[in-house]
Amino acid sequence: MRKELFYNPGILCERLGIESARRRRLAKLKGTPAQSLKLGHIDSLELLEMCRPLGIKTIYDIGANVGTWSLLARAVFPKASIQAFEPLESCREDFLRNTAQVDGIRLHEVALGPADRMATMHVGAVTDTSSLLPPCDHAKLEGTAVRELPVRSLDSFVVANNLPEPDLLKLDVQGYELEVLKGAPMTLQRAKAVLCEVSFVPLYEGQCLFADVVTFMSANGFSLRAFALETRTGVALEQTDVLFVKLSDGVAV
Repeated sequence: MRKELFYNPGILCERLGIESARRRRLAKLKGTPAQSLKLGHIDSLELLEMCRPLGIKTIYDIGANVGTWSLLARAVFPKASIQAFEPLESCREDFLRNTAQVDGIRLHEVALGPADRMATMHVGAVTDTSSLLPPCDHAKLEGTAVRELPVRSLDSFVVANNLPEPDLLKLDVQGYELEVLKGAPMTLQRAKAVLCEVSFVPLYEGQCLFADVVTFMSANGFSLRAFALETRTGVALEQTDVLFVKLSDGVAV
């Protein structure tokens, strides 16, 4: 601990309060499938908890990576079924291992976008930075490789595979969120809430930003309800998670 904290009680109390809050957040996950997750995996915990009154039975985890968010969602909604979507083969083994002891989670190895087509995936050395968009030069993402793969629209994939209709959509696809949503008008109509990572500065070429997502969601009957708990204030933002909820007669349900 830094020595100056002992001479500034205000800063010390602030640090102790932050640490206490973090411990309380992790304590919520004890005895659940998410009990082994770290703080960096639970950014959207409180947003998920806000969805409890909505009667969430089916969840789509789009951009599932190695399954940490699926485990978090199962901790909050222990009876919900989870359909996870992740195109990278390199993530499959870790996903299946992480979720092996949890029933009701199904992985679909597919990339989603606005239409059925072939596209280029830019695979980062850190897999959760991978995107169907090329990284900007200033983003300084560690070495990326490219590979061609088929992309499906969410609507066509849901119909072709007879998937259950979702109550909650989660999207974390590195700037490609709006393109996925454009390929899901029917699925979006049936959803009660959307939890989405949004960016305030471009990290990928041609990516959507916060205002683009809010405008699209508003046009499709959703209202911005909340930001992730640890979204910083008073500083320039780069990324955060946000929750949208379906409007009913002009009021968020």
